[in-house]
Amino acid sequence: MTALKGFRVVDFTQVIFGPAATQVLAEHGAEVIKIERLRGGDLARDFGPWHNGQSLPFAGLNLSKRSLSINLKTEQGLEIIHRLLKNADVLVHNFRSRKVMEKLGLDYETLKKRYPRLVYAAGSGYGSTGPYVERNKGGHESMAQALSGAAARFIGATGPQRLPFTVSDFTGGMLLAQAILIALLARERSNEGQYVETSLLDGMMSMQAWTTSSLLNGGDPKEDDGSGGASHPRGNPLDGAVFKTADGYLMVTALFRSFGDLMIDLEKATGVDGLSTDDRFQDLESAKDHRSALNAILEPVFAKRCNADWIPLLEEYDILVAPIKTTQEALQEPQLEINNMLHTVEHAELGIMRHVGTPLRLSSTPAEKPEAAPLLGEQNRQILYELGYTETQVKEIMDAGIIGGPEKRNS
Repeated sequence: MTALKGFRVVDFTQVIFGPAATQVLAEHGAEVIKIERLRGGDLARDFGPWHNGQSLPFAGLNLSKRSLSINLKTEQGLEIIHRLLKNADVLVHNFRSRKVMEKLGLDYETLKKRYPRLVYAAGSGYGSTGPYVERNKGGHESMAQALSGAAARFIGATGPQRLPFTVSDFTGGMLLAQAILIALLARERSNEGQYVETSLLDGMMSMQAWTTSSLLNGGDPKEDDGSGGASHPRGNPLDGAVFKTADGYLMVTALFRSFGDLMIDLEKATGVDGLSTDDRFQDLESAKDHRSALNAILEPVFAKRCNADWIPLLEEYDILVAPIKTTQEALQEPQLEINNMLHTVEHAELGIMRHVGTPLRLSSTPAEKPEAAPLLGEQNRQILYELGYTETQVKEIMDAGIIGGPEKRNS
């Protein structure tokens, strides 16, 4: 049996942040019912690339969920939601403002009186109160990277830039999933639900603990000024150093022993005489001041040989090294198959699709094989029947435009 079988999640989330959180729950057995707009659904359904009219980004973040497309501006639509909540364990949303749910009467303060065991989870850009919230500032991956210091430390040719992947959305999503699971565990003891939240900004700050703890306690702010690119300008010059080789690039990380010992090992691995006796590289502090000189020595050496030659030479001396791969190349990594990270699903309209699956492996309660992301409103009828509506009532609800039928995007 999966770990979360029997738990119901009423999921109002959209795009990446919220769906990343609820996918964790779905992958491990929770019944996740995705509440979507009657027309258009989750905003991510409009994000390409598409295949046969279906959004591929949406497909990858909504595995094993069910879709209920519904008009929430009607009494009948809200009545359907309350029937779902009657037996729900979790409600999740990531709307910009809590006012969206307040207008629907679905805010936490209202619902906790009617459903005291409900865990109510909210993801946002910046939190639930404060100046950004007061002026209704939109939350976004780029905003979180800019405000958290991440972009300032990732320097490109023209200056600070956004990291080219959704680090704040996924960090926030995983933290929101953790908060939900912690609240469910607490409910086992107290028999009461609670309100939980996190934000994109909070997640980006928490993941920088190594740096923030130093800066908050008198550390040198120059170590965080971004002048060294993505790495620390005053950090170990062999921590994440990138070298061009004869057929690609290598990421080299030499750590976990004194810098003097590292230079002895690096000298043996590369065959560069004099590294270990060079006064500029005798200790870490000196090496920090001579980063450019060390790179100037090593770069032409690495350029002479291929990745396949360098990797065993460096690993023999326990110097961490890996080829820099594209995402396309990374998907061919055999370790992913060994870790059961790649899955195939049968989509209602697209046929066989492949996705990266859950990174969590539980020995006694493993995740089930994922199911394809739903078409918009694909389970409308099924969910209503499960809630006790008769066939006649379902027809009346559909005829009144409260719910729709399965929709396919035309593109």
